[in-house]
Amino acid sequence: MPSMKEYFDFCISGEDDGVFPRRKPDKGIYEAAVSKYNQIIMQGQGSILSSQESGENGFNWIHVGDDLANDVGASAACGAKSIWFTMEEDDGVDARLPSWSTATQEELRKRAALDEMAREHVSAKIVSLVELPASIVDVLSR
Repeated sequence: MPSMKEYFDFCISGEDDGVFPRRKPDKGIYEAAVSKYNQIIMQGQGSILSSQESGENGFNWIHVGDDLANDVGASAACGAKSIWFTMEEDDGVDARLPSWSTATQEELRKRAALDEMAREHVSAKIVSLVELPASIVDVLSR
């Protein structure tokens, strides 16, 4: 997303070498992000961080995502502050099963429980990317 590039130093994808097949909510993608940060910081000035550090030395990292369990909960478990992008005015949860899903009722119950646990880790909630810059400033000011 070129219009958002100025707000981020880099982007990590689940398809990147060193991440795939360890996709969210596996902590591998978040460890890859911290590793990439460490590579960048080693080229300049700063401190090396573990994936568990957050805010203690003036460093905060933010993960922006649209999934409570995979984005908010999983990144928070690795030390990130999370911005939940709901794209909806309500709480962003659609209880209807998508027609393409093969999830069982038990899997849906487990997923709902993970989503509920992740709610406590939401640092900010946005419904539009226009809100993202102000939300980042707000989260970092806490």
